[in-house]
Amino acid sequence: MSEHHLKTRFLTGIAVVIPLAVSAWVLLSLFSFVGGVLSPISGILSERGVESGTVVIIIQALSVVLIAILVLVIGTIAQQQVGENIIKTVDSYVTQIPGIGSVYQTTRQMSDLVLDPSEDGAQFREVKLVEFPADNAYTLAFLTSESPPESIGTAANRLMGDDAEAYQTVFLPMAPNPVMGGHLTHVPVSRIEDVDMTVEQAVQYILTTGIVNTDASAERV
Repeated sequence: MSEHHLKTRFLTGIAVVIPLAVSAWVLLSLFSFVGGVLSPISGILSERGVESGTVVIIIQALSVVLIAILVLVIGTIAQQQVGENIIKTVDSYVTQIPGIGSVYQTTRQMSDLVLDPSEDGAQFREVKLVEFPADNAYTLAFLTSESPPESIGTAANRLMGDDAEAYQTVFLPMAPNPVMGGHLTHVPVSRIEDVDMTVEQAVQYILTTGIVNTDASAERV
């Protein structure tokens, strides 16, 4: 296995493991906390002669139910204006923590983009195909703006020697993390091709470095 393939697989593993690890850590911590809160109930049940094994099952079941209710309530609040303001405030503080902040920000960006790409409408509007990084080599790109600032378009046309060419602004993502690295590029419209793929499918394809076949997934649905 070449060094390039090894590095790609390692980075793909990181992109998959970090969100899962963070989610697992939060859920386990929450489960432990709720179990501690419910400990008085276990004492009451034990005093009434309930077997210890049954007590454990009851407490675990109650913990799962309470966590599910808590997550549902948080999700409901998060969809309201007050919830959005609270989330923004928490984000601003957590992202300033050295080390943890960068991991948290990456996880949030990836989760937001994968769960609801429409929220990033100003960033990723449509999926395109452009010739990059060499002739006859193509990469997926996300349309970020119908047209770049007029000054950029004018300067690009001077370099190309064509005053009539229209440009579009696209973001060329880097696998396996499309929100943390890439190239913001201004490409002539004539050299951009439409792709029959949603933003979510494209992100999934990039996150897995092409392992997930979005066409095959769509056929199975």
